[in-house]
Amino acid sequence: MWFKSRAVQLVAGFVTLCALPPWVWAEAADYVFKNANVYTLNSASPWAEAVAVRGNKIVYVGANSGLDKFVSNDTKVIDLEEKMVLPGFIDTHAHPVFAAAVAHGFSLPYGGSVDEWLEIIKDYADANPQLKAIYGQGFLAATFGTGGPNKALLDEIVPDRPVVLMDEGAHSAWVNSKALELAGITSSTPDPVPGTHFYKRNAQGELTGWCKEAMTFMPMMEKLGVLSKETIIAGADEVFSMFKQFGVTTVYDAGFFQFEHFSYPAVSQLEKSGRLPFRLIASNMIQSTAHVESAIDTLKSYNRKYSSELIRPRVMKIHNDGTTEIFTAAQFEDYENQPGNKGSVLLGGEKLQNFVANIDAAGFDIHIHAIGDRAVDEALDAFEVARKLNPNSKSRYSIGHAVSVRDQDLNRFAALNVVAQTTPFWAALGGELHASQLYRFREIINSGARVSFGSDFYGPISGGYNYFFAPLLNIEMGMTRKFPGEKAVPVTPPGDALLSLEEMIRGYTLDAAYQLNMENEIGSIEPGKLADLIVIDRNLFDLDTYEIHKTQVNMTMMNGKVVYQQ
Repeated sequence: MWFKSRAVQLVAGFVTLCALPPWVWAEAADYVFKNANVYTLNSASPWAEAVAVRGNKIVYVGANSGLDKFVSNDTKVIDLEEKMVLPGFIDTHAHPVFAAAVAHGFSLPYGGSVDEWLEIIKDYADANPQLKAIYGQGFLAATFGTGGPNKALLDEIVPDRPVVLMDEGAHSAWVNSKALELAGITSSTPDPVPGTHFYKRNAQGELTGWCKEAMTFMPMMEKLGVLSKETIIAGADEVFSMFKQFGVTTVYDAGFFQFEHFSYPAVSQLEKSGRLPFRLIASNMIQSTAHVESAIDTLKSYNRKYSSELIRPRVMKIHNDGTTEIFTAAQFEDYENQPGNKGSVLLGGEKLQNFVANIDAAGFDIHIHAIGDRAVDEALDAFEVARKLNPNSKSRYSIGHAVSVRDQDLNRFAALNVVAQTTPFWAALGGELHASQLYRFREIINSGARVSFGSDFYGPISGGYNYFFAPLLNIEMGMTRKFPGEKAVPVTPPGDALLSLEEMIRGYTLDAAYQLNMENEIGSIEPGKLADLIVIDRNLFDLDTYEIHKTQVNMTMMNGKVVYQQ
């Protein structure tokens, strides 16, 4: 039994407290939480009744009876009446800063038809004549077939203003002729990274309006004024509030999508004005071979200039392949009905290995986006080289998404101490391509490796799609491989891949902290660690699995401050 009934012990009255000697008052806490079910993630003492917080640190974890010396007249004592306390959730792969930048945009329904999307786009454009550019996201490229979306469809409904629509995975964009024109992109414009980041062209070599991978459309978005430092500042409160309401206290921003030059100043300004409600671990994002030569010096400069209490630029993010939805994830086999197309990697072989080894030698953590099985294999090969060259490295290695993994690569995560990072929500969606190789995190954990969880959220927040990235909801989905509450629905294959509640919580807390090189600071509830705590209305260990998504975060404390209270 995880839940253990306890006798409720009351803290002494204020009259008695006032009579306590001065040395006790010197030890007083700012916050005391009592009568709680505290799941600590400390293997030596997994459960406690009470927590005391002074400043931004946890100073006590234990029984109610040990609280007396931490309470003064100024201490805020909160009786949680058996509610559950967890370490703050850690989102190990998201894009909250980019989401803030595009919060003004709109969402297209994931399962919609092309006609439905066109109607939404036209209605939005008609309702917002003041906008110089129209931005939205969420279309599914596969809905158009292998040829993808076409600019002619957009030209017909919005001919006079640029339209930029990003797909559901942020790996391609559907644009109209006006967007290409104003961005100065023509049929003679070379592809930014030939074969990896490229403009889709028809048989005559003309641009179709489908821009595949970020370097084709992200610079275009800045040029068209879709996003800027000002849009980040304007959208921050709306987007960031979602994270604190979900109990997220630390976020790894897995890349600012080439907008570092105004994203770092924006988040620095937000922190100084008290508008950053979570700790931000930030990146230098590599999306072009042209970025490699200066990458380490660039990350060093971000680290020197922007490191602060809540902002830590210290991860090199290598965006090394694409997605299966737009047929750019790197695989060992051809895509179905696409002879010769196996996707591609940005960096492969010795180029990736040398780059990773140099980053490791510079002391930075490394996070490689890899969805296809070839991209995962290439990433593991690079980490293996780095391990041999620097066996005592303190850098942390992780593979973002790790969607498709071959049998021979499963045990390499543990052998090389590489964290496999994923979004549990995706596993419920499943996939047809090499289904037995998808989302193999049960086997990766069984091999002794760590798995961490994140949302990959990049906005905008309209349409309610952001709800599916809430940690509590994902905890349930990782345990069921189904959508929330769907008890009678068959499990998305393979059925033996389900994770336990303990594993799901750990992947959002202690193992997530490990990925970010912060397990000595956050990820568990222990004296001396930073006071990142959440209170939820029910004990997860007492619930039917299919009820977990109904639980609510009542309070979020980050760095010793209550940033959200229901």
